[in-house]
Amino acid sequence: MRKCRQCREPIPSKKDCTDPYTNGGFCDIACYGLNKAKKDRESRDKRQRKEHAARKESIKTLQQHVSDAQRWVNRVVVAEDRGKGCISCTSLNITDAGHFFHKGTKYRTAWLTLDRRNLNGQCKECNLFKGGGNQYEYRIGYIARYGLAAFEDLEEFKRSTDRGEIPSITIDECKQAIADSKARLKAIKTNL
Repeated sequence: MRKCRQCREPIPSKKDCTDPYTNGGFCDIACYGLNKAKKDRESRDKRQRKEHAARKESIKTLQQHVSDAQRWVNRVVVAEDRGKGCISCTSLNITDAGHFFHKGTKYRTAWLTLDRRNLNGQCKECNLFKGGGNQYEYRIGYIARYGLAAFEDLEEFKRSTDRGEIPSITIDECKQAIADSKARLKAIKTNL
């Protein structure tokens, strides 16, 4: 014996029945109608969720797009630097992506906030509790890890940003940064 797909009551097997609803797995037209209404409702709800997400995405400000991109870039930084340890101390517990040059209001939509050269893995204590990201130790760790030339290149990039030579991030660039970060995270996870 089979059971109705809607009410779970026993129904005859396909070979014993000629009723199209029973052959479809329902005991009668009422159960078929209930199941169809349920599927239609689920389909409508799914379509409405997609439309709502699209409307929500369309009214996002540039700052909201930058924040989304920052979250994804931070995930990549934490995943990539997990084996290297905190750039400011000897801790191996990498939980945050710390900026050397902080992303205060002046740099809120500047490339300085998303540039990988300015982001490195840090432990929570160094990033949040040691006076602005433990800057002194961060600088020493940065130079030890990447060299003085890389640090000077980062400083020149900040000066260029301060002079306005590097344009602000656009919404399309934020979306591209998110897509690149998602692809990079996927690649990191498959390599583990």
